[in-house]
Amino acid sequence: MRFLPGKKLGSRTLRFGHQGADVRQLHEFLRLQGYDLGAEKDYGYLTKDAVARWQRDHGLVADGIAGKRFFALSLRKSLPIRRRVHVVAPNESLEQIAAMYGLGVQAFQRSSKNGLVYPGQHLVFFDREIWGLCTQSPKGDTPRAALTGLVCPESPPRSAELPWIMQPPFGENEDVVQIHRRLKTGRRRTQTARELLALLPEEPGCKGLYIPWKTVAPLDGRRYLGLLKLLRKKLKPPRMLWAQLGPGIPPWKLWGGVDYAGVNELVDRVVLELPAPAQPGPLLPRSSAEELVAELLSRVHSWKILLLVPVYALEWEMGETDQKALRLPYQTALSRAFRHGARLARDEQNLAYYHYKKRGIEYHIRLPYHSYMAEMAAVANRYNLAGLVLDALGMEDPRIWQTLNAHFRTASLIISKE
Repeated sequence: MRFLPGKKLGSRTLRFGHQGADVRQLHEFLRLQGYDLGAEKDYGYLTKDAVARWQRDHGLVADGIAGKRFFALSLRKSLPIRRRVHVVAPNESLEQIAAMYGLGVQAFQRSSKNGLVYPGQHLVFFDREIWGLCTQSPKGDTPRAALTGLVCPESPPRSAELPWIMQPPFGENEDVVQIHRRLKTGRRRTQTARELLALLPEEPGCKGLYIPWKTVAPLDGRRYLGLLKLLRKKLKPPRMLWAQLGPGIPPWKLWGGVDYAGVNELVDRVVLELPAPAQPGPLLPRSSAEELVAELLSRVHSWKILLLVPVYALEWEMGETDQKALRLPYQTALSRAFRHGARLARDEQNLAYYHYKKRGIEYHIRLPYHSYMAEMAAVANRYNLAGLVLDALGMEDPRIWQTLNAHFRTASLIISKE
């Protein structure tokens, strides 16, 4: 940013009615971010509204006052949300502008209503992170340009040429009892932290550590926060620390739980898992995903949240007493449906699925339709989230990449050292 003579931006709290060089510097920053301030020269109504919208986008209290928390974020060299702006030229259509950036018109829904644009209009779109969760080394046909990075239990091959986050091999499948043992005493928490840090290789491609615990007992809430503090103390920027929050990790109440706001202050990314269905049916609907996100937003910055979205197919074995689900890659599930002569049917929500019989047992196949990914991308745009984590890379419907690119551009990983 080009600083003007006089007061330095951030040297005082700015609010409605203020004037001066730092207010003009604030105007310059806001205009670069795509906010329309008209000809306003002081801290007027348009400036207050722009500051409030910027605060809302970044998970801050939207009071329209540029104070300590506003400047702590806005003066960073690399902002966590990649907000892009296009100024509409005469005779440009929304379709032409979208094609210019390799996007779909869906990417501009926040600033363009009914697809209508006019010259001089500021169209806002975003770059968001897309991570691939690996259960094995990524294949050669993985679209690397469409990914920010990988989340892996071990170093990916050098040919991947992507940054990656270490997911400890012992973390994901541990139950409440095993996690309790790791957190029970200060000594055990210290030992757990040492074991986790020892897994991190020194290679530059490894950007940090992800704690993928899906559940923590209310009794262990404070202890879990203590473990994160130990890890944060050792993982200095640009190393990142990720943690998972959501339905299986109870928020803080009088009798225990995890302090979500405390986790928000310690970690760089918060992963919110969108759970796979517990019984035969469609993947998580958009309304349910929005409810889970809304529960986090009061205590976690939106720009830190990554949605963990299942992209695999599910084959359900419809037993007489229970149903069992098997994860399958999209192409494998489709081949299996054709091989067994599966028929297409529709459920109560008018969503299609395949069904067939084998040795007297009924099977249902639910495919991860790319329209589902469009809904999850729309959730990320609506709530201004950091992006998505695809669970599991290599199992997806290949068409999802085109769907994702229609809603936002893939962000490269930028880690602030501040």
